[in-house]
Amino acid sequence: MKKYYCFFLLLFTAQFLYGQCEPVDEVPYTSSCTYDAPGDDVDNSGDDIRVSDSGDPLNPTVVTWNVNSYTVRGWTLIFLTNFGNLTVDEGTTLTINGDFIMAELGVVTVNGTLNIYGDVSHNIGTSIGDRFIIGPTGVVNVFGDLDLSGPFGTGVFGRVEGQLNVTGTIAGTENLPVELTYLKASQSEGDIVIEWETATEVNASHFDVERSTDRKTWEKVGTLQAEGNSQTAIYYQFEDESPLPRAYYRLKQVDFDDAYVYYGPIVVSHHGVKQSLQAMILPNHISGGEEVQFSMSGLSEGSDVYIQVFNNNGHRIHFEEISNINSNNLLRTMDFTSQLGSGMYYIVIKSGQSTVKERLLVN
Repeated sequence: MKKYYCFFLLLFTAQFLYGQCEPVDEVPYTSSCTYDAPGDDVDNSGDDIRVSDSGDPLNPTVVTWNVNSYTVRGWTLIFLTNFGNLTVDEGTTLTINGDFIMAELGVVTVNGTLNIYGDVSHNIGTSIGDRFIIGPTGVVNVFGDLDLSGPFGTGVFGRVEGQLNVTGTIAGTENLPVELTYLKASQSEGDIVIEWETATEVNASHFDVERSTDRKTWEKVGTLQAEGNSQTAIYYQFEDESPLPRAYYRLKQVDFDDAYVYYGPIVVSHHGVKQSLQAMILPNHISGGEEVQFSMSGLSEGSDVYIQVFNNNGHRIHFEEISNINSNNLLRTMDFTSQLGSGMYYIVIKSGQSTVKERLLVN
């Protein structure tokens, strides 16, 4: 009798773990498991699926879905729109042994590792907002073909800050733009040196360096050719040989199809003009998940910069340290808003003995 009892207990446990690993709406996966349904086409319409950190560094969350295909999809009914989300958090791994399909209103956000042993496609409708997002710590490995063109050829919008590795063919990635790691300016023997680095580039033609004294009227002071398409870090440098006592600089990154996006501005003072710590949040009114730029000036060179984000209840929900700043200004692109609800948030930036506070409103 005891043997039968143990057998049924093991069978029940296996079925329980199997059910817990099935992609289900609003069920966070915080422990390793496998969903074994190799013949199934799983279509999660409007579901929110998240692979989350277990909290134990010795036992990271590793989830495996053995399916024929997995589709991330949203749905809309008259004026009600619901985005379907698949989120892979930092420190976790999701492996899909099957094809991966992005359908209308489906959103993929990866800050951990997503392995897809199959093809990736976008098969319905057009892209509304950023829908294919690989964060700074994210890695997406596609062991097959990747085609995000869609039936209308418009492609999927998104961004790639981490790694996108594809063993097969690649198409439809034109809307995954250049990801800027940093932008800064410093003095060097009477010139102003503008430096920036990209983490990835897709379809990038060139950078225009623009200058202004009032952030209203801009002039182009130089152009540098971009790498074009790259998944590795690329460093750029431009020297303004006729600097102004105080000026704003920004980058205009232009694609081969003439689409463009701005980074910055940052402000720099020449000839030893003393500048107090200042910060601009660009933009300071966003929707959840939208990327923001922190433009900081008057930094204390040689020190660390601390960035803290607090919610309306005073709880800290994000912290970042930038070590050993070698310039008195810096533009930092940050992606921490995907988990923020609607409301007002407070940004506290500290450099040396100086502190500034700014606000960020999330819809």
